[in-house]
Amino acid sequence: MRDMLYLLNISVSGIKCIKDEVRLDFYKKTVDKKFNPERYRVKAIYGENGSGKSALITAVKIFQDLIWNDNYLGESKTQEFLSEIVNKALNIFCFKVEFLINMNNQKTVYQYMFQVGKGKTGLYEIQYESLKCKNGNYANNIYQSVFECQDGKLTSIVCTEKAAEWLEKKTINLLSTHSFICLYSLNIAENIFTQEDNDKNLLYSMIAFFVLVVSLKVYIEEEDQHELYFIQKRLRENKLEKQKFAGKNLGQGNHFNLTLDVNEKFVEKKDIDEYKARVEQLTQFIKLFKPNLVSIDVDAKEDGERYVCDLNLNYGDYVINKEFESTGIKKLIRLFDCFTAAGNGGIVFVDEMDSNLNDVYLCKLIEYFMYYGKGQLCFTTHNIDPMSVLKENKNSIDFLSSDNRLIPWTSRGNATPENCYKNGMIEDLPFNIEASDFVGILGE
Repeated sequence: MRDMLYLLNISVSGIKCIKDEVRLDFYKKTVDKKFNPERYRVKAIYGENGSGKSALITAVKIFQDLIWNDNYLGESKTQEFLSEIVNKALNIFCFKVEFLINMNNQKTVYQYMFQVGKGKTGLYEIQYESLKCKNGNYANNIYQSVFECQDGKLTSIVCTEKAAEWLEKKTINLLSTHSFICLYSLNIAENIFTQEDNDKNLLYSMIAFFVLVVSLKVYIEEEDQHELYFIQKRLRENKLEKQKFAGKNLGQGNHFNLTLDVNEKFVEKKDIDEYKARVEQLTQFIKLFKPNLVSIDVDAKEDGERYVCDLNLNYGDYVINKEFESTGIKKLIRLFDCFTAAGNGGIVFVDEMDSNLNDVYLCKLIEYFMYYGKGQLCFTTHNIDPMSVLKENKNSIDFLSSDNRLIPWTSRGNATPENCYKNGMIEDLPFNIEASDFVGILGE
């Protein structure tokens, strides 16, 4: 089996309307020597409005931010956001992820978990965090702890006693507000874990985890691109460092995809040529939908050591800024970075991928990821047209009920998922509204 990363599942509880744990599985079979995910790379999540589809995508975004933004829980806007989004009945948000990574023909399955809840000060803090691993060749293997933090303390870690003491000192009074992995990525690995061979297992596990987080891309309509610039800047710097580690220790120096996003508004001067090359790729992509497009021009204005970049679409007879394009073309531009990531081995989550996209284009894009994509794509949607494509793949359609249960589509003779969905034949998803129900509300 070639070197690879594969997301096995995520489990979420305590966010928005999701109270009890919801587990989203990407690979339904047992992980063993015969593991093969080629038919398990695309997943669509369907469900009623307010069933919790967006909550699942938001949970992944919180996970990503907690790891990469070293002051995530210290920001007042984060605390306000969590106060709004954490389930009011629980006041505790839990996230768990399992993933497989194959490096140098060695399969390893990892399980990462964190729990966020209100502390004595009334602010949200990390109550629990852990990373575990097991051999990925056999189904009955048991997870072994890599590290565990509870109530702001490092309670266990797999390394030498000397390293453990050093780590406890470096993380003291910080683990309630910072992920241990975030602290590790900031300054720990470079200072200690090249010294002792016995500490290599911890280093390898951390690199494997960084591979996962670097490979993640999450699309939510409300993303603040200005703030993302600063996180992405540090992310790129960290990716370069982790690439050096991986290349030296695991032979995985080429695993990381270090391309700039075309939707980044702020670009370092040293990166402008790379950014323009990415925009040229975007041009070829948009031309598939708009053949009369001549070019997409970069309007770059200097701002200290960076450029503030805007994109203008040139149609020969006229030029239009991307913000004044049709909603469909704007959506395709915004999703381009996600699509290229999923096509090249990344793990991508998109909320409401179908909004403003033509049904035909949507289905053809999904077909591409099913048959040619190297990564994973998970998206929420209300559009039933892609079901006819997705049903040809395995474990590609999940229905989220109003009581937060995930119901995977399974073959039912000649029945199709689209007809079963429309006619209320999916368990706990009855579309029991009739046209006559609106009489007297919207008019006689």
